Amino acid sequence: MKTTMKHTILLASLSTLFGANAYAAADGFSFYGLIDGGMVSTKIKGGVSSGKTEFVTGGYAPNFVGLTAQKSLASGLKGGIQLEQGFLLNNNPCATACTNPNSRFWFGDDSIANRRANAYVEGSFGTVRFGTQGNIAFNSILMTDPRFGSNYGSALASVDIDGGLGTIDNSALSYTSPTYSGFTGAISKVATQRTNLAGAITSGYRLAGTYKMNDFGATIATYTNNSSTAPEANGHILGGTYKFGAFTLKGLYVKQKTAALNALKTTGIGGAYDVSADLTLDAGYYTSKDSAPNYKTKTIGIGAQYKIIKDLSLYAQYGKVTNDGTFLSAFNFAGPTIQAFQIGAGQSATTLNVGMLFGFF
Repeated sequence: MKTTMKHTILLASLSTLFGANAYAAADGFSFYGLIDGGMVSTKIKGGVSSGKTEFVTGGYAPNFVGLTAQKSLASGLKGGIQLEQGFLLNNNPCATACTNPNSRFWFGDDSIANRRANAYVEGSFGTVRFGTQGNIAFNSILMTDPRFGSNYGSALASVDIDGGLGTIDNSALSYTSPTYSGFTGAISKVATQRTNLAGAITSGYRLAGTYKMNDFGATIATYTNNSSTAPEANGHILGGTYKFGAFTLKGLYVKQKTAALNALKTTGIGGAYDVSADLTLDAGYYTSKDSAPNYKTKTIGIGAQYKIIKDLSLYAQYGKVTNDGTFLSAFNFAGPTIQAFQIGAGQSATTLNVGMLFGFF
């Protein structure tokens, strides 16, 4: 059965949703990976205008390779481990906010197995996982972002960089329930974290739930991060999807509190249309606001993905982010890039990105 690149991205995103061990359904070893690279042309207008054309890692999705090993135990239980390494295809010096631009930075900490390094036990009761793993609240974003959580022209820049929602939890213990009548729930307790985009977290928790029945899907999540350097940060996520034939409608609402933004609200609406088994188009419109510091951005993004051969796709996407407030805001989640990834008051950033994505699972 043919699939488009959208399904590759969704598998990469949702395979670790709630810590599910999608890569090792059977006993033994399993290898997987996702590689995304291309060219991006960025133009900044307003204030001090600038622009650059450069190679970028991960226009649509993060780059990683991974290994799982699973073994059947007594009484119907299964145990296993998961190791996953994020990496870059380029080694650009970062324009700002990047002190360690090496081959492991950005899609994980500067360490080995920086995205996943965990052990798990699963059975009819669900799955218990401990170690470095995906943030279950972030995975709720990926489920319902109109553009699959693309690194350009989606909700990620506002929610993750400005909103401080990390993509990975180090030192976490999570539980995922079995699916009952379409519903799956998960809870995660987070211990002391190493420094990342979300800050120096000392503790926290995440709760998330999804519901899927026929053409309708929904997710709800909440998280809290306690930090040694800033007040408590938290957020709430609500999203939904509905499939009308070849078109899938998606909606997303996120409310976050950080040290700098006390009531950051991000909304997104849009979806994806399967023109054929090999071609998918997607589009999204997003707003992000917090009145107190005058944070106000709007984002539009469109994309096309065409499957060339099995597991290999060509894509093109366009994004535009406008800063209508006075608070400095991010406009992309790809990196590191030579072009600075933030824009100031009255500025707008447009990006045109073409690339190729190869996924094997």
